[in-house]
Amino acid sequence: MCTVGGGPTGDLNFDERVKGKNYRCKDCGEKFESVSRKPICSSCQSDNVTEIC
Repeated sequence: MCTVGGGPTGDLNFDERVKGKNYRCKDCGEKFESVSRKPICSSCQSDNVTEIC
């Protein structure tokens, strides 16, 4: 595979481009980070979550 401009991710590191938000699951209490518009708890797979600071 041929790439142009610094490899498959370009010149930026993945961590520098994508900022996740922190969430807490209202069902099990798990805290997790997600970049999705509709986050799902990584522990219990619930979508009953709230964004935390």
